[in-house]
Amino acid sequence: MRKLIIVAMAVLSLTAFAQTSNRVLVAYFSFTDNTKGIAEKLAQVADADLYRIVPAVVYGSENSNYYDASTRAYQEQYGPDSARPAIEQTLTRTDYDVVLLGFPIWYGKVPRVVLTFLDTYSFVGKTIIPFCTSGSSGISGAENELHNTYTNITWLTGARLNGKSESKLRTWWESFGLTTSIDEVNAGLSGGRAYTISGQQVPEDYKGIVIQNGQKRIQ
Repeated sequence: MRKLIIVAMAVLSLTAFAQTSNRVLVAYFSFTDNTKGIAEKLAQVADADLYRIVPAVVYGSENSNYYDASTRAYQEQYGPDSARPAIEQTLTRTDYDVVLLGFPIWYGKVPRVVLTFLDTYSFVGKTIIPFCTSGSSGISGAENELHNTYTNITWLTGARLNGKSESKLRTWWESFGLTTSIDEVNAGLSGGRAYTISGQQVPEDYKGIVIQNGQKRIQ
């Protein structure tokens, strides 16, 4: 009977962990739908909510002409740093632990509508991982701008994710170690790895109650 109670407690603890793991949002702005495709895949692999940042006034196709100084995109990106084009304010919750923030690189920078999104909703103290799509530019310039403008956000190093497969996106996401799924814990139970009853993998020198190979024991 005592063994049955211990096993039941372990299962309940693991279930609770699965239900309370990090809440994740994939928020993105996409002009040509390249970023949209990556964002949708990321939402799948991260088991995240998906939200599209939509400008109040949609960008016309003329903004594809990168060298046309008369376009709205060009003027916004090279205008005052304070420029914040209006967006549709339809995000209904912000109680996420982690936000994956996607956008195309425009003139080496973050599109201004993405900054409007960050100004509109409070992500103070949250963890944000930027990702981008781009024909040639990397993400470092955009990251510097984000870090310097929003210093009260915890920023993790982002990446340019053009054309990445779902499997590569999964590897990238899991490299941050921000979540351990119940499937990973169950795999560990039969694979020799030890976990706390809250689902955290522990090192060999850990002291305390652990679950290993389907059994709860003191290590």
